[in-house]
Amino acid sequence: MRLFVLLSITATFTAVKGYIQLPSGAASFTQYSGCGSPACGVTASGATAAMNQLAFGSAPGLGAGDACGRCFTLTGAADPYSPSYTGPFKSIVVKVTDLCPAAGNQQWCGQTSSNPKNAFGTEFHFDICQDTGGASSFFPAGHTALTGSFTEVSCSQWPGSDGGALWNGACIKGESAPLWPGVGCGNQGTSV
Repeated sequence: MRLFVLLSITATFTAVKGYIQLPSGAASFTQYSGCGSPACGVTASGATAAMNQLAFGSAPGLGAGDACGRCFTLTGAADPYSPSYTGPFKSIVVKVTDLCPAAGNQQWCGQTSSNPKNAFGTEFHFDICQDTGGASSFFPAGHTALTGSFTEVSCSQWPGSDGGALWNGACIKGESAPLWPGVGCGNQGTSV
């Protein structure tokens, strides 16, 4: 009974903040470089990713969101720019260490509480870091954007290691938190 009450409170808290945080679903994927100062405030070696603002749980400048430190299996299924490409596609496990802000990234990360899907029809987006090797392990040669699915997993499945905190308030508690809707670092502010 106590567990049910905790989950109800957590779900209400997430809904009040307006963030969409689910342990699995459809997603789009791109890649980026310059991952040395992630929004969670902790660097990592191994495959890492930035997550769209509506799922990340924080706006730029507010600090770590509840996605920080959570691990996900990402599986590619299609290239939205080359629909005739049928694979092969890959799966990898990434740790979320960064934010893909809505501003300036509307096509991929511009989901809002009033329009929760991006231009590719997904509520979730993972921007996979090139610097930590995740992008080269995930994307087929010549393909830099995919759609597919994600599933939150225990970080014991992530083949990487955390670096040190870059500033006060750094957080990657998601790695030890229960899967969503369980709370790790918590959400900051309200969603877009």
